Amino acid sequence: QAPDFTLTSLSGETVTLSKEIGKKPVVLIFGNFTCGPFRSQSGNIEKLYLRYRDRAKFFLVYVREAHPADGWSMSSNERAGIDVFQPQNNESRRHVAETCRERLDLDIPMLVDSVDDAVGATYSGMPNRLYLIDESGQIAFKNGRGPFGFHPRQLEQALILHLMTTK
Repeated sequence: QAPDFTLTSLSGETVTLSKEIGKKPVVLIFGNFTCGPFRSQSGNIEKLYLRYRDRAKFFLVYVREAHPADGWSMSSNERAGIDVFQPQNNESRRHVAETCRERLDLDIPMLVDSVDDAVGATYSGMPNRLYLIDESGQIAFKNGRGPFGFHPRQLEQALILHLMTTK
């Protein structure tokens, strides 16, 4: 069974996973702005969302920064003009999530994990990870943890197979 959680979206909506389960599968995408592999795959993630949003619920769960400027910084972030410090409170994490959404031009609904990283830790979602939750609340697919296990195409294959076998 997929662990339940309640988070707030960037639009201010409170989302509880268990209330989203039932009619459609749920796709959870964990990521953050300072993770290069997440940024490089963000266009593919957005395409997945746009292609399948009528047949699955999608949520991007914004988690702890992988490579903040005040931590394990990466030169690729500097070259991309990404100068983000690790948020120390929920308001600053929300602000960074909004910046990520704008800079990466994402329409996918975004939920923001609290700075205690409760949901990210529960799902081993840091720095990034992909999940497919079926209509009964079971984890139907999860890829390896990022950065090396972050493959949206594998998620799409799992989603297609799930949709074909449940209709």
